[in-house]
Amino acid sequence: MRRRFGPPVDLDPLRVTEAVLPLQSYDDRGGYDPGFILRDRPLPLPGPGRWTDDLVELIPEARQAGRDETELRYTHFSVRMSQSRALPLLSACNIDGNQTDRTIPRSNTWRRDPRIEARYQNLREGYGNAHQGLFSRGHMTRREDPNWGDRDTAVQADADTFHITNVAPQRQGFNGGIWLELENYVLDNADRANLKVTVITGPILSPDDPVYYNRQIPVAFWKVLAFVHAGSGELTTIGYRRSQMDYLPRPTGNRFVFGDFQDSQVPIRAIAEESGLNLDAYADLDVMAGAAPEIEVRVSSVSDFYLSR
Repeated sequence: MRRRFGPPVDLDPLRVTEAVLPLQSYDDRGGYDPGFILRDRPLPLPGPGRWTDDLVELIPEARQAGRDETELRYTHFSVRMSQSRALPLLSACNIDGNQTDRTIPRSNTWRRDPRIEARYQNLREGYGNAHQGLFSRGHMTRREDPNWGDRDTAVQADADTFHITNVAPQRQGFNGGIWLELENYVLDNADRANLKVTVITGPILSPDDPVYYNRQIPVAFWKVLAFVHAGSGELTTIGYRRSQMDYLPRPTGNRFVFGDFQDSQVPIRAIAEESGLNLDAYADLDVMAGAAPEIEVRVSSVSDFYLSR
């Protein structure tokens, strides 16, 4: 039986609104672009794999002809959600390093997305001040990453990242370090002629995840990054996994599900196995494609990553 920590609470933290945007305001959202890096080598949105029957679908009024009814499209990124966990399975973002605008002010207002049912979107429960033992709303697609294009587009992208669909609960101490630096490091090592990166991020949702404040909290998170390597000129992918186990209360006998490493580079096939998603298109390009799935390389800084075979 899973252990529970803390009483059930109904919190009302700051910077949260119950107001939702009109459905039609999302009509121009292009979402994730598979051909963003190389048009002749598209990288599709990861398939749902074992989550096929658990995907959240758009409400009928939000559906558009010819579009995937399980893909929430935002400005330069897309999200797929789990019904059973009311959390994102993945958030996939295109980053244009030549156009990124780091001066965009932080929107900082969390809201639900009206295109899916509210019951799949936990806006408040368990979130709040860290010193009270509560969780941060941890961006999956980092707020700065889709902020490129003209000014209005970048401002809209920033605001889009503050939808609760782009969030998983994270302890504040976890939400930093390599987790935030990796995209910039990869951009620094990308081909200057094609300074584009795709980043796909998500939680590893396990039936063994501990329960806090009536919610199962993911212990670990992952990123897959794709880019054209500056040295080889080849389309390249890497996989990264980060554990927040050290930041969670750990009762006697609780185990490290993912080893003793807080940060590690891992084969993308291992991420596919653990996440339950179809990442075949990315695993074939992985610098660790030849490694067994159980192999992980501990990293203490972004410079420890292997970026080529």
